[in-house]
Amino acid sequence: MLQNRIRQAIYAALTVIGFVWTNYYLVQFTIATKGELTLANFLNFDIAFFIKQVYANPASSFIGIDVTVAALCGIILIVTEGRRLKMRLWGLYIVAIFLVSFGFGFPLFLFMRERKQIELLGLAGDTQEKKTSPT
Repeated sequence: MLQNRIRQAIYAALTVIGFVWTNYYLVQFTIATKGELTLANFLNFDIAFFIKQVYANPASSFIGIDVTVAALCGIILIVTEGRRLKMRLWGLYIVAIFLVSFGFGFPLFLFMRERKQIELLGLAGDTQEKKTSPT
């Protein structure tokens, strides 16, 4: 149980880091390409140019492909574990991967998965106690 709580803390921290760090660079990209950060400039985000920049050189291409493959593996895990554990709204973590970042959506899923496992273990523990305790 303690290990589960430690993993939750790590996943929660990684979720925050994944949100802040990736969005810091997204803001920097928006400023560099649009001149300033305004809501209009942010909403007028040029995704095609962004993707072109991801593959601008071999080093960034390596990272781009690496994250893409990891994201695909993560999405498969989200689908299978979300269904297996009967997690509510598991598809929202996939949406978060595409709308925010893999560094945000995947650790958020892992955090919520740990919480669901504690819930299931707690329910299983309650059932086990009822079976073994005299009434």
